[in-house]
Amino acid sequence: MPTLGSQIVPAKMLELRRLLAQLDAGDVGALDESLGEWMHRPLGREALASVVFPVAGSTYLCMLNFEPAGLMLIERGNVGARIRLLAVAPDLRRRGLARTMLEAAEDLVRQAGLRWIWMTVPSDNLPATRCALACGYRRYRPQFMRRQLGHALPVRVERARVEPLAGQEADEQLYRWLGVAANQGDAWCSDLARSDLLAWNTAALDDGQLYLLISPPDEVGVAHLRGEPAHRIVTLWLDQAVWNTPREMQVLKAVMDSEADAPPTLDVEFGSGGHLRAAAPAYKALGFRPVLRDRVVMAKRVG
Repeated sequence: MPTLGSQIVPAKMLELRRLLAQLDAGDVGALDESLGEWMHRPLGREALASVVFPVAGSTYLCMLNFEPAGLMLIERGNVGARIRLLAVAPDLRRRGLARTMLEAAEDLVRQAGLRWIWMTVPSDNLPATRCALACGYRRYRPQFMRRQLGHALPVRVERARVEPLAGQEADEQLYRWLGVAANQGDAWCSDLARSDLLAWNTAALDDGQLYLLISPPDEVGVAHLRGEPAHRIVTLWLDQAVWNTPREMQVLKAVMDSEADAPPTLDVEFGSGGHLRAAAPAYKALGFRPVLRDRVVMAKRVG
């Protein structure tokens, strides 16, 4: 239900500048840190209003009794739209204006012929998280598993092995298995995961090594190993047939055996939420514990 007296309209420059004068870097950068960084630059607010916002997406204001009260920036994607900014004037918060803007954003995205709306929310921003959940959003891959025992995994490799991937073969194998993970473990948003969230899913691939995972006689997935020697991170995109089985731990062990020493901290990320839920008990038995990501993708189907 929209807040009484509120209206969502395309932003006009004068009103946009007035509202930006009331916001700080934390407000503007809550959903996209790169936008908040502009607030620290000389004439940063002016640059946001006149240059950055028009390039980044469509800007809307929430007017309350004809005064600018809220700001929203929406970026169009392939199958959905991303909310990059959602902020309310400090003296007008807790009146339901954020929810009013989210509901209006759904209508705008639907009218544009898109199926999804999504945003990244800091996990410690409880008001934003509660608002998104109350509006029907779901978390996408919000957690991973962390082990801080500092010694090798007590698992035998058996016949599992890994093959380093590079170049076009690496790209092809990654996109193949990312699609498998999305379809098997996040069917509720598989098209969004393989399209608009692709850059988010593969953001760290410029660093580290990609491996093809083999548990004879099958290729069962790919793994990406990265990080510092003291803190290694492995992302697994695996076939559902090996989730929560000895074969999963064997291919993970084969990845870690490519290292000279066991890292003091090991994070294992999963290509889908379904994989995490299925395999969590086995990882906990090896000393892993669940950890919430710093920033969580929240998504909702609207079409």
